[in-house]
This record gives sequence, C-alpha cells and structure tokens, in this order.
Amino acid sequence: MLLIDQDFLPQAIALLNTAKSYINIATFKAEISLKPRGRALRLFYETLFTKRKSGVEVNFFLNWNTEHRSVPLCNMGTLLELKKQKINVYMLPNNRCCHAKIIIADRAQAIIGSHNLSIASCHRNFEASYLITDKVSVDRLCYIFTRNCSNATLL
Repeated sequence: MLLIDQDFLPQAIALLNTAKSYINIATFKAEISLKPRGRALRLFYETLFTKRKSGVEVNFFLNWNTEHRSVPLCNMGTLLELKKQKINVYMLPNNRCCHAKIIIADRAQAIIGSHNLSIASCHRNFEASYLITDKVSVDRLCYIFTRNCSNATLL
C-alpha cells in the first residue's frame, strides 16, 4: 500500500500496534515535539513507548556520529528520550549516515520510504512510503536490519 504525505502516520501507528515481540526502526531524523503540529507524531512515540513498556523489544537506528556531522539537532533530544524509555538506540559504524527510513513489526509487516519521524516529514513535505506485507521482502529487511545491528554501536 502506497502511503503519501499524511497517510503515513496513521499506518505507522497501526503497524506499531500490531507488534507483539519487537519493533525495528531506522530513520535519519527523529523529532519528539510538544508543539501543536507535533501532536500526531507524538502519538507515534507514545505508542512506541507503550509497546516498550509492555515488553516489546524496540531497536532504533538514529542518524548519529561522533563528529556530529549532518546530524539533525532534534536527534539529541530524541536520543535521550528513547534511552530513558529503555529503547536500544544504535549508531552505524565508521560514522556512516543512517538515511534509511524503515519500521518493521514482528517480521510480519514493514514500512519503507522517505518519511522521517519529524514534523516536516509527516505534515509539510512531499513524502512517499510503502507498507510491505510480502513475507520475502519483510524477511529481507529484517536480515539487513539485524546485520547492521551486529556491527553498530549501542548508544
């Protein structure tokens, strides 16, 4: 299913709600905001935190590097909140940029596309992502995500 612009967040939240074992997320920019425009995005994070508290494992790739090159400023606050919520946050090795935008729930479904987890991506920008239910494609994404975790630095 193609998710254009504001179609993304409701589907992403629904995907999180299906998770029973784990959620894997990768994004370049992650923004947690209390601004009125950030309310829908805040619901995404609240759903993620609730899932974590219920025992679902959450692994989160965030664009981060030791030199802070090309790292969105909002990633620092989000990093601190994710760690506070006991979410595993990873940085790619060798200061590689995490530009992928992926959400995977329980090896069953995934969303991949251009949406960052930011207010601009979810409310202002022209973005396109795709909900994937094909088992072979989701398994491939899981393999790639897991392989990157094995070489990553846990923040």
